[in-house]
Amino acid sequence: MTEVLGHAATAGSARERLIQDFLTGHLPEMTSVVSGMIVDSTGQRSKQQDIVLMLKSMPRLRFASGHDLIFQEGTIATFEIKTQISPSVLESIADNIESVKRLKPTTLLGAQLGDIDWPYNRILSVVLTYGGSNLHVIGEKLNALSDASKPDVYLDLTKGILIKNEGLLFPQFGSDEYLCYDDAAIGLARLLALLSKVTGRLVMRSVEWEKYIS
Repeated sequence: MTEVLGHAATAGSARERLIQDFLTGHLPEMTSVVSGMIVDSTGQRSKQQDIVLMLKSMPRLRFASGHDLIFQEGTIATFEIKTQISPSVLESIADNIESVKRLKPTTLLGAQLGDIDWPYNRILSVVLTYGGSNLHVIGEKLNALSDASKPDVYLDLTKGILIKNEGLLFPQFGSDEYLCYDDAAIGLARLLALLSKVTGRLVMRSVEWEKYIS
């Protein structure tokens, strides 16, 4: 559908919107699906995020452009959406992921109910592409990145999925850094399963708002 648009930027925005609508329709309703930059109380900002999953219990600074400022404490996950991905493209994506991981919460206080295997304050990072290089080629490139810039999940809608082999999202298997599933349908199913784990918890995070003001 989006290929008929021709203009790359317009098609890219349409593809992001398709994913945004899909997530909104399938994820638990405790989560808002937005886009924008993530900020912390020290004034640091992430790079622009295509999609951010955030707690509905948390506020955000909304702008007419649709690109919001989202507080670090309210962020659950980020998505980078690409039409095509090759190993060289992963360098810029890695910078984007690292810009999120360096942000700090004002406090680690709070409470959660449900599946608590996923670390309380960790932000899930997902890279999603409509097509790209062979999964094993992508996996080799991801292995070479620094820990701070590696995504937790890489989904190619035509090939399959790579998931960090930490025993958090799915049981740990073998010694490879990423679990690899060479099937697009299985990949999408596993993405929905792990997102349900991360977004299906009842989470209340404490924020020291004075730190954002001073």
